[in-house]
Amino acid sequence: TWSTFIFDQIKALLLGALIGVPLLALLLLLFERVPQAWLWGWMAVTLLSFFVTWIAPVWIMPLFNKFTRLEDGELKTAIFDLARQQDFPIDEVYVIDGSKRSSKANAFFTGFGKTKRIALFDTLVNGQTVPELTAVLAHEIGHYKKKHIVQQMIAGILTTGVLFFLLGWFLRNEGLSKAFGVQVPSVWLGLVFFGLLFQPANWVLGLATNAWSRAHEYEADAFAATATGNPVAMITALKKLGRDNLANLSPHPLQVVLHYTHPPLGDRIAALEKMAAPKANKTP
Repeated sequence: TWSTFIFDQIKALLLGALIGVPLLALLLLLFERVPQAWLWGWMAVTLLSFFVTWIAPVWIMPLFNKFTRLEDGELKTAIFDLARQQDFPIDEVYVIDGSKRSSKANAFFTGFGKTKRIALFDTLVNGQTVPELTAVLAHEIGHYKKKHIVQQMIAGILTTGVLFFLLGWFLRNEGLSKAFGVQVPSVWLGLVFFGLLFQPANWVLGLATNAWSRAHEYEADAFAATATGNPVAMITALKKLGRDNLANLSPHPLQVVLHYTHPPLGDRIAALEKMAAPKANKTP
């Protein structure tokens, strides 16, 4: 609805101001007055990222979606049985009102420690069978068991460190400021110029990050198929997700390389069908 859209925008702007403005002020202060500011800035951003990740499932995400504990029943039993089999610590599974904004279906794992949550969109729960939902959750557990989350977190921290190191070098280089016609360098203008110049490098970095993410999706799909012993359930779940999310079934390969964090649906299904084929061809 219009009211949901407008209030979402307002809440997002307020959150951005609440988190972003103090952080920007801190970074400007550090780079103006503190030696080795890039190192302190890196530490500040890293700590803030951990803090936001920790509080997001409890304080931030509920501002936009209502979290409801999954009711007792066949689905909850199947999910907890899978979690025990895979030695995956889980206290509760939540359903969120994704249908409030879209017909898209999704599931995700967020937070860490005591704020860790697995959440299912209500559109997903209403549109999938129990074996399919279990396969989707096994996919999310696969990301955890394969250390994808930890790997991406470490990579993000290291990338941020390199970014701040380059920013520190840039701000100290008067020649670069003069190249933009600025005779007296300033930190805030330096941040703007750095943002402009870093875009090509960020684009190249995005290509590598996306390729890495696509590889992780294949691994999580394979984990789900093995953990549930039912590749077909994962295949049918992906087909329904593709339909509900209006997925492009035949994207151009270059489009995939440039922009896709997940492999095309057809490629994921083909990989799973190879896993299902040996089982189908077994002689009774």
